[in-house]
Amino acid sequence: MRMFFGGIMTETNTFSPIPVGLQNFTDGGLLRGDEVFDPDHGKEMARYARKLGVEVIGGLFCDAHPGAAVRRDAYEALRDELLDRLRAALPVDIVALDMHGGMVAQGYDDCEGDIIERVRAIVGPDVVIGCELDPHSHLSPAMHRNALLMCYRENPHIDIDARGRELVDLLLRIARREVRPVTSVFDCRMADVFQTQREPMKSFVARMRALEGHDGVLSISIVHGFRRADIPLLGTHVIVITDERVAGSSAHGAALAECLGRELFALRGQCADPTQPLDEAVAAARGWDAAAQGPLVLAELADNPGGGSPGDATYVLSALIEAGIDRIAAGVLIDPLAVRCAIDAGIGAQLTMRIGGKACPLSGPPLDMDVTVTAIDLESKIVLAGGTVIPMGRAVALRFAQGELLLAENRQQTYGPSIFADLGIELSKCRVILVKSAQHFKAHFSAIAPHSITLDSPGVCVADVTKLPFKRLPRPLWPWDEDPWKV
Repeated sequence: MRMFFGGIMTETNTFSPIPVGLQNFTDGGLLRGDEVFDPDHGKEMARYARKLGVEVIGGLFCDAHPGAAVRRDAYEALRDELLDRLRAALPVDIVALDMHGGMVAQGYDDCEGDIIERVRAIVGPDVVIGCELDPHSHLSPAMHRNALLMCYRENPHIDIDARGRELVDLLLRIARREVRPVTSVFDCRMADVFQTQREPMKSFVARMRALEGHDGVLSISIVHGFRRADIPLLGTHVIVITDERVAGSSAHGAALAECLGRELFALRGQCADPTQPLDEAVAAARGWDAAAQGPLVLAELADNPGGGSPGDATYVLSALIEAGIDRIAAGVLIDPLAVRCAIDAGIGAQLTMRIGGKACPLSGPPLDMDVTVTAIDLESKIVLAGGTVIPMGRAVALRFAQGELLLAENRQQTYGPSIFADLGIELSKCRVILVKSAQHFKAHFSAIAPHSITLDSPGVCVADVTKLPFKRLPRPLWPWDEDPWKV
């Protein structure tokens, strides 16, 4: 059995000011050939298939951090290299792709559909094509008519590798002609946020799992959609894959997709942590009893680099300082120039620095601070449970009158706390921990700080998406239309 593996991955915020070109994919991790099997930086789908005895041909895999629409020349160059490597690998029985689903490039609203259609044209109708997707994906006929699609179940995404292994197992069953898949899709006519570690989505996902393996159901996925992409594909969908060999399974799959989709629509607006206005959150932080409850995490959703924001906004930090709140730990704020200045000055240097507020008007004004450089890391990183390593470039810790601030070069969200410890910041002694993240921090900060507030503050990834200047939405669509089923 021969399997070709590859993928091009990024999530596009069409409102982001951050350009995305070839260098961004190189910085994010560009793997060719056998590099996809690397134990530290490779991809689990490829490694797992090889462990099962499959002959896996590594193609091209790359991942860029979220930003604006990918430059056309970069997208086409990467796509064409991926396809050329596929042609060179023929014949194959399976093509396994690892992509985000939310990529938009200049001139291409549906990058994943474009790639999958071209893969199908190369391999013909009989080769099995499968694609693992982030649930913050878009969905198009070009995608689901040409490939077997499987999204991560969990949000935060704690099951990426596990879901990849499930996809490989299913692709092998299909290639061996043990099952004959048929895909059913239901459009929920909404675009919402679904956090699966809390109710009601925790039970909903558990029910999805329980339905798989019965009545011919092979796989169920929810495509949440990515709500900061101004394209006609935006929206939430349910995908049900059934085994056509089981009598009645095709009709059952279509009915099940609609049933789950309508149940999901009934849960709209209930599946994400509520946001708090900045002034209310600051008031809560001022009165927070960290000794009794542990530090309070404030999640700066609007400046989350994981959604395409610059990561250099100072609105929240300024508000905390102005309110007189002490024992603040803030980070990771992205400011390469300030990082360089602090490194050049050295540990122990006392500086007056202008920090943040550089990338775009929505970054807000910079913050002028008197700081002391307390730590420098020339190869900083965030290490997550399971061993995932996220390079942050050079980083520095700065002490100011009311706490400590962590700056880094590489634009990444604050996934976990390890980088604070690496730079000598003891989070357990803090009153408030300010992180630039929407929700992925929850999986890794909860042991240190179980209480958090998601902020409704200014920035590129503003919490209320109806405030963004959309022009191409597939109307009717909730929350822009209160009841899209009646419009």
